[in-house]
Amino acid sequence: MSMLLDRAPGFGVYVHWPFCAAKCPYCDFNSHVRHQPVDQERFAAAFEAELATMRERTGPREVTSVFLGGGTPSLMKPETVARVLDAVAKNWTVPDGIEVTLEANPSSVEAERFRGYRAAGVNRVSLGVQGLFDIVQPAEEAQILVIQRLHAIGLAREIFP
Repeated sequence: MSMLLDRAPGFGVYVHWPFCAAKCPYCDFNSHVRHQPVDQERFAAAFEAELATMRERTGPREVTSVFLGGGTPSLMKPETVARVLDAVAKNWTVPDGIEVTLEANPSSVEAERFRGYRAAGVNRVSLGVQGLFDIVQPAEEAQILVIQRLHAIGLAREIFP
């Protein structure tokens, strides 16, 4: 990895939030269902320490993108996202206007939370909509899921134009 970093003028940062409210049947990613709230203060502190270690290895570099994936990163508090993004900027050069993406599950979408992500520096969301209609669900549940997914898409388009 260090040889690649030595030749690359810039690099993307991937932040893994491995926590979910429920495990999706199609998901093979490193993710864990938490029945207790995640200690987001502790997560942010550990991430800051990890970035400081990586900074020692990479030296000064320019970040070309930041991607917050998971798990379900939309379960993070906007304050945690802000702290993570601040830690990235503290360790490397982050030019204005780079893409900062957060993955969001339609079931965890709230307008205030999205606005908080936007204020923290997120400028793009990736909604985990696998499809609008789920034929496996009973009709009433499927209708609720469609409404929920359409609502999430509408909020994303409004807050992240």
